[in-house]
Amino acid sequence: MTPPYRTFTRILFSFIVLLTMLSCSLLTPLAQFGAKTATPVPTPTHPLVVAPLATRPPRATVTPAPTATSVSASVDNIDVNYSYVDPLITVLFPLFGTNILDNYMDFTIANRNAEPVRVMTETDIPGYSDTASDTVDIPANGKVDVTENPRLTQASIDTLDIERPASLHVRVVYLQNGDEKLILDETKNITLTARRDFPWSITGFTQQEDFQLLAAMVTPTDPSVEALIRDAANHISTGVMVGGYEGDTLDSKGLVWDRLSALWDAENDYKLTYVNTTVTFAPGTYQRIRLPYESLNQASGNCIETSVLFASAAEALQLQPAIIIIPGHAYMAVRMDDTNSQYYVIETTLIGRDTFADAVKVGAQELEDALPHINAGEDNYAWVNISDARSQGINPLPWH
Repeated sequence: MTPPYRTFTRILFSFIVLLTMLSCSLLTPLAQFGAKTATPVPTPTHPLVVAPLATRPPRATVTPAPTATSVSASVDNIDVNYSYVDPLITVLFPLFGTNILDNYMDFTIANRNAEPVRVMTETDIPGYSDTASDTVDIPANGKVDVTENPRLTQASIDTLDIERPASLHVRVVYLQNGDEKLILDETKNITLTARRDFPWSITGFTQQEDFQLLAAMVTPTDPSVEALIRDAANHISTGVMVGGYEGDTLDSKGLVWDRLSALWDAENDYKLTYVNTTVTFAPGTYQRIRLPYESLNQASGNCIETSVLFASAAEALQLQPAIIIIPGHAYMAVRMDDTNSQYYVIETTLIGRDTFADAVKVGAQELEDALPHINAGEDNYAWVNISDARSQGINPLPWH
């Protein structure tokens, strides 16, 4: 007869083995599903960044190259020469006159008189822009350069759903005994490109510098993006969407993952789905790119549009997104913390079809394949770090 204590010991041992097997069966699928426990995806040790602004060429023009038209006039020994760019690339208009792009309008005014003169210049695009104006004093037998950058108004940008003809109005006067004396007042025919036509080639820029301008289309302050984030809060157990990294290293608490996953679920609430719409009717090397509010309103987007939308929401949450470009495709990534160069890589075209975990799994594989080409600086591969672009003056477009 077996002693009672041995029977109890055998029963206890069998119970421990059964409990251990049950624990493993429960924990294994949890680890497979939750990326909080997954190995972080490595990205370039030194992500490719656009060259420092100081090394940029003094002038950049868009290809197909807009013509820099020159016009001259002379009155009372005051000579005026001006040039302007046509067509005006609407998506780049906030960057004219910055360290990124040269000025839209350049005047050179020479005074061939024995006395100094005061000259006033005015430039505007009637119905589309504000008026840029400058007053300068030109010494006797001297010369002055003046630059102007009239800014397109918000209302006019909203009308530029297609390329439209417009007029450039230029007026130059000089002051004589308190009265204005006209030197020139004329109008030139120009073209304004559609607000969503992005130029893939800019003369004077490297391809990486051109790709970096995509950061202008990442619009974190767009009210539609803010509404998306509000909806995403419904997909977090606390109902609160906090910003920033909160000192967490490599997202060990899963806080970044939770917010990104909630954004993914919120986009599904909008019935957002991938639609390949790459055709543009603009001439030359442009692509028509929907801005975040348009993708949300139309519940669709192609690879670059869904990447721009997700990057906008991530930046609005004070996270650090990047857009990854490979030949014929784009996807995006979000940094895990603000210290290490490791990211969640997201294939955004899977929206509406797969889970966020699936999108990260696919994105990680895509980056693994693309990384050697990105690090080698090959054509049509790029890593666009949005925070780097902001530090260089490439700010969000002021649309909606």
